[in-house]
Amino acid sequence: DDSSSSSSSSSSVKSFSDSSHNTEIRNERRKRKMSNSPESKPQPKLKVRGKTKQRNSNMAQKEESREMECLAETCPNPPCERALTEAEIRNILGDEEGMACASSDWVRRSTRQPSRSAVTAPNVRALVGKLEMNDPDMVVLKCKKYLPSSDTPTVIVDTMLDALEKNTNCQALYIQNFNNGMRDDQVLHLLRILQSPSCNIWCLNIGETYNVKRRTWAKFTIGLKKTKITHMYASEHTISSAMKEKIRDIIRENRKKHNMHIVPNNLDVIVQCTHCWWNPINAQALQPYIKQRGYEYILNDKVAQGTKDAGNIQPK
Repeated sequence: DDSSSSSSSSSSVKSFSDSSHNTEIRNERRKRKMSNSPESKPQPKLKVRGKTKQRNSNMAQKEESREMECLAETCPNPPCERALTEAEIRNILGDEEGMACASSDWVRRSTRQPSRSAVTAPNVRALVGKLEMNDPDMVVLKCKKYLPSSDTPTVIVDTMLDALEKNTNCQALYIQNFNNGMRDDQVLHLLRILQSPSCNIWCLNIGETYNVKRRTWAKFTIGLKKTKITHMYASEHTISSAMKEKIRDIIRENRKKHNMHIVPNNLDVIVQCTHCWWNPINAQALQPYIKQRGYEYILNDKVAQGTKDAGNIQPK
């Protein structure tokens, strides 16, 4: 009996051992199969083209928007003013024919929609024609020479800006003191022109522009990064001191983009670019050429230089 029980016990141990061994083999085979299956292998991450670039672009836009909001908060909004009447527009343009109100077929038009016939005035036609033809007189354009009144309406300024879009030889634009004509739409239109690759304007005077909202000034300030503007003036009482400093930082950085403001071959244009926070004629690199060309007298002439501090603001 003892021997039979011993043999039975040994056989059961053996069978349990074989069973365990077989189980281990099956488990090992199963593991091998799973490790060789495509699902079990780590899949390489596919590159999603454009995602990183889009993310960076969105972040830049958000940062630009925050910067714009901060600038807008520091700049006061302009007071509201009434629109010019038809008679006032004709008086500004000096259109004697249009002043003949006694004519039987004269009809009074709405003061809210000034007549576009104002753009046919001789001075307006002369300005538009010269801009579109890249006349040499447009290299340094002082708009007051053609539109002397500060009450010039928006319809005239719009016409001038439309012509400026087609111009490629203007380097300095003086479009200051158009209180009625330069509003939010006109300032943003000017910014789009300045951002055009074909535009060569690097000097800008947009002073005494009172009827522009602070948010528009903020957009204009940030938008200067995409222009060639290197020298500029805007009235300190129309923009905040923070906005002024931001503009000056941007236009200093813009001086790395081109050399039109410092190349000696362009000196005849450079000496005409006055009335800026920092006049380009004061650049140290130009001093030998200024003496050679006989322009040295301008350096000590504060009237010719423009504002009282125009010749004293040093670039950082």
